[in-house]
Amino acid sequence: MSQEKLFNIFVNSLEFDVNDYLVEDELTELQKKIIDDATFIMKENIVEGEKVKCFGGSIKKNEEKFKELMKRSEEELENEKYKEIKKDLKDYLKNLRELILKTCIAIIPVKELPWVDVIFRSIPRIIYENNKVDFLDNSIAYYGEIKRLIGRITIYGKMRGADPLFAPFMGNIDLGNFKLDDSQKGPKSLIHPYISAIIKSFESPITKNQLAKYHEGFQRHGDPICDFLMKDDDLLESMKEVETGIDSDRIKSDIAVNSIAIPIELEKTTLIIVSQESKNQNKYSVCFEALLKFSAACCEMPSIPTQPSIVAPVGQQADVVRTPGGQELKSWTAEELAAEAQKRMTAQPDMPVWSEEELIKLAEERGSGIPEGMEVWTEEELQKLSEERRGGGLNIPEWELDQDMLECSNCGYSLRKGWLKCPICDTPVDANKGKEVTEDNEEDDLESKELDSDQEPEDSENLE
Repeated sequence: MSQEKLFNIFVNSLEFDVNDYLVEDELTELQKKIIDDATFIMKENIVEGEKVKCFGGSIKKNEEKFKELMKRSEEELENEKYKEIKKDLKDYLKNLRELILKTCIAIIPVKELPWVDVIFRSIPRIIYENNKVDFLDNSIAYYGEIKRLIGRITIYGKMRGADPLFAPFMGNIDLGNFKLDDSQKGPKSLIHPYISAIIKSFESPITKNQLAKYHEGFQRHGDPICDFLMKDDDLLESMKEVETGIDSDRIKSDIAVNSIAIPIELEKTTLIIVSQESKNQNKYSVCFEALLKFSAACCEMPSIPTQPSIVAPVGQQADVVRTPGGQELKSWTAEELAAEAQKRMTAQPDMPVWSEEELIKLAEERGSGIPEGMEVWTEEELQKLSEERRGGGLNIPEWELDQDMLECSNCGYSLRKGWLKCPICDTPVDANKGKEVTEDNEEDDLESKELDSDQEPEDSENLE
């Protein structure tokens, strides 16, 4: 497992949320300076008599909670799998204090602007790259809700080697472990963990892939909302000035998303967020100007109905559904789908049907193992065939014993007349009956041998 993945596993196991350490109206000097810089550009538009509501990260007010976090982190560090990066993880824990102290939020009541409230927040980060822990405090965000409901979620980002673009977002935003309670009333922009989860989702591969898909798959056009925004040159010029993780070299990927517009149907509003990463002092004015023009463009957008699902809800007429490329898709209501299914059930082709008894009988017939038309042999025929194959496959007639030959009484070998013993087992034989020689016949045998020996000289003489 890579060290970066181990680092993320450790961080996720702590379930640390900086929003748990925010305290209202108790700011450090550093937090006051950050909020003063963030609100200075809109001082003329703050509602008179209204107070800017501020929140700052505090360890003193949440000391017990922070001690519990440190205790859990020390216990987790004892896990053997973190042995190689233990030092880096300790550096991460040391930076948590600074992360909390540099987090602040300001809710600014404004007049003559598209929102009721515009909200600022700092976004300090602890990152782990090249086996090293770094703390970055150059990111900020402005966001607010406009009284206009756009048709779909829309994101904005940059790609290396290509112009920035707006793109439609299909599906659900990757909010990690955060679960939004849709029944909760009031502005969603005031739910701090929800905003944190959205800003974190800018780094998600799911979000980045949406931008790449619209750029490559749809050639950057076809969605009515994005087409409208891309025609606004003044908006595009402001959005281009906003720096992303690519511009600050914080991220090594080729895609960076830094802005989003999310329709909130329950409230009939649209939440718009623009984030900025820069060390320049003008980052506040650049980011706020981009939010203002993005919000104004969404307010001026022609009324575009929300995209219905392919299967419309029960009792509603199916509307026309189009892809981001403008292609029309057929859609059905639930009643139409049910009627179509019934038609298909009654229009089945005429196919043979078997009863349960017929299926059992058919299974028994198939279980006999003798397909119809296959040749079958009896046991006697198989035995005869086996005997023929033992003979080398040739039908050779059985050998019949010559009637003039005798058999050895011991081994059964065939003996010719005149042989005195079996050439196989050396058993003496009777020339007349083929039995073993007795004592009475031994004398005759000796005489015959003497006669044979007497004749041998004559034969030798003849040979000479």
